[in-house]
Amino acid sequence: MTKKLLFIATLAFGFVNAQTTIFAEGFDDITSLTTWTQLNKSTGTPLTGWFQGSSFTLDGGPFDAYEGAVEDSYIGANYNNTSGAGTISNWLITPSLTVKNGDVVKFYTRTTDLGSTVYPDRLQLRASIGATFTPPTGTGAAGSTSVGSFSTVLIEVNPGLTTVGYPHDWTAYMYTVTGLPAETAVNLAFRYFVTNAGPLGANSDYIGIDSFSVTRPALGVSDLSKNKLSVYPNPTSDYLKINSSEKISSVLVYDLSGKNIPVQFDGQAVNVQPLAKGTYMISIKIGTEVNVQKFIKK
Repeated sequence: MTKKLLFIATLAFGFVNAQTTIFAEGFDDITSLTTWTQLNKSTGTPLTGWFQGSSFTLDGGPFDAYEGAVEDSYIGANYNNTSGAGTISNWLITPSLTVKNGDVVKFYTRTTDLGSTVYPDRLQLRASIGATFTPPTGTGAAGSTSVGSFSTVLIEVNPGLTTVGYPHDWTAYMYTVTGLPAETAVNLAFRYFVTNAGPLGANSDYIGIDSFSVTRPALGVSDLSKNKLSVYPNPTSDYLKINSSEKISSVLVYDLSGKNIPVQFDGQAVNVQPLAKGTYMISIKIGTEVNVQKFIKK
């Protein structure tokens, strides 16, 4: 009887946490990304765009993949995305995806190991609503600041371009889709975006992206980690409380354009009273996961 009860419990647990994979890419071989769009709008004369990851095990590169067929199964970009001292704006755009509220976008990213000199990196995940998108346009400085129809930043890794803001180990970033009226066609875009970058700039080094996915959890449960984290009330006019069963490492707030907004976090709540009314993103790091959610300041 005990074994039967355990078996039934296992089935129930698996059902509750079942999910449907809408889209997944492990970047085992980036030459197969035929439905993706790669577009380097950086200033100067770039020597590199997106490239197959450089593995420490295989060729002495910066680091191995998070997971995959071989150790270089990730996609990378580096400071040679521009020349001299310029602005990097290198885009990696998904094919059209159909998503709805509650779907979870997830990927892993990291930069090189900490060394004697750290050159800050920054990565954005942006969204364009609709089955087709308008790419960033222009050349030079105008091209590097253009975002086309990708006007909304969903996730920003190291928005302040600090020396400690980009993880030096593979870290999961997650965004739960919200605010859509129904199932909607979208394109998502990674943007490696670094100012004062390049071989002669003070910023930009090397980043990797691995294990990108869009999933639809069963029964409206967006992610197992959501059971450990709650953010409330939303909307709010004064404080945004964060309840987590695990220790929170850091909290960042930024607007929909990706601008980092300084806030005070006392370990339990974020003071949003100084913020103007509008919609913002809050990025909460717990261990090796970063959960990003929208909230409204009323």
